[in-house]
Amino acid sequence: MSDSLKKLLTEFKYLEQNSANVKNESIFLAYPGESNDGRKYISEAINNGAGAVIYDPLGFEWNKQWKLPNLPIKDLKANISSIASEFYNNPSNKINLIGITGTNGKTSSAYWLTQCLENLKRKASMISTIGYGSINELRPTINTTPDGVKIQKIINDFIFEGVQDVCLEVSSHGIDQGRVASLDFNVRLFTNLSRDHLDYHDSIESYAETKKKFLLDEKKGNLVINIDDPLGKIIFQESKLNKSKKISFGIENSATLQAKNITSEKYKTKFDLIYQKKIYRLEVPVQGIYNIYNILGVIGALISLEYQIEHISSALKFLDSVPGRSEELKTKLDKCPKVIIDYAHTPDALRNILNSLKDLTYENLNVVFGCGGNRDRGKRKEMAVIANQYADFVIVTSDNPRNEEPMQIIDDICENLNVPYLAIEKREDAIKEVLKKANMNDLILIAGKGHETYQEIKGIRKDFSDMLIAKKYLTKYFGVKN
Repeated sequence: MSDSLKKLLTEFKYLEQNSANVKNESIFLAYPGESNDGRKYISEAINNGAGAVIYDPLGFEWNKQWKLPNLPIKDLKANISSIASEFYNNPSNKINLIGITGTNGKTSSAYWLTQCLENLKRKASMISTIGYGSINELRPTINTTPDGVKIQKIINDFIFEGVQDVCLEVSSHGIDQGRVASLDFNVRLFTNLSRDHLDYHDSIESYAETKKKFLLDEKKGNLVINIDDPLGKIIFQESKLNKSKKISFGIENSATLQAKNITSEKYKTKFDLIYQKKIYRLEVPVQGIYNIYNILGVIGALISLEYQIEHISSALKFLDSVPGRSEELKTKLDKCPKVIIDYAHTPDALRNILNSLKDLTYENLNVVFGCGGNRDRGKRKEMAVIANQYADFVIVTSDNPRNEEPMQIIDDICENLNVPYLAIEKREDAIKEVLKKANMNDLILIAGKGHETYQEIKGIRKDFSDMLIAKKYLTKYFGVKN
């Protein structure tokens, strides 16, 4: 980093990429993005009070009428993370940072790890799909992994709040776009890899390579890897870290942390944890084999942070359910169907949640789901095939259709269904219909949106909550008072 850039970064209070957020004493970062060119908004930023501009010079000429400090930086977008880190005095060096990546399980792992740290008397926060901050005061995020400036600012703010540990969901987009490039991770945790984001990565191989890049590039910190996953096994073998810095976990394969003798009860699971030739009988208030993998990853991260199994075991006993992840709609009456809200929007995640529900007692398993628009179309067939395996009845509806025609998405799913189904475009009507048709002993899964409180249609996010809508019609048809 040049001396001129370092000097400029010390002279202003704010660093902004959105011209609308610029105020006095701001540096405006202007570069070509995926859908827009920030350099078109330099005039607006100046009018809003920008004190300086850092811009990408490729194919661009500085307007000499703009009389303020400016600095051209080639390939500025790729350097945003390092610039923001320097601006905020490298905040990730002053905190324990745990990065969690994988297709499924990132949010649950981040949430439970944050809660365990709090149970261990640490001040911990998370940055994830469901928000950032302490788990009791989450503020909204737009992306799973915020942009390179926002993420450095959030961590810097955490430090001033006295936060000691941060659990960060690391998406493949965040890796590929360099949002986490200049973060100093103490622990990197890998959950699993399955089909997702192929609209962005083009192939599962490209998607896997992005995950590998994050997990193998650094030669320091600690790795916690699910080696039951084929990619995880490769990553663990290829990592050049010292053996003392690597923890593997699994159920099927012999690993540093292995779960055996898993037994499920109502609202909890017990299992033997094998670690360093000792066996610990653990009890956790979660269900589903996929969640035992998440718990193993949490345990591995805590061991990497030098906590003892005995203390970890105590912390695990008091975990809460993760918002929008296998979340049961709470009611005060028994004489109504059980309704589960889940974020499952990938084939693997849908299979996991449905498989975890099959051992519950119910007359019929009714499923409401759809697929996101302008995303990997191949998921639609796969999710239909999975629904065929588990569901007694399906209603296919809109998820976030974005700029795609909702009925086209629905038709792509329905042509692969061979169980009884209805196609209902409007999501509220779909939830209403599944509850109207349900018996009091049915189990209903509403999948795809989980914690989300909006639906994105034609570029507009409209208020929408599966939980609130389900409560509304459960009350209407079964007289449930909440």
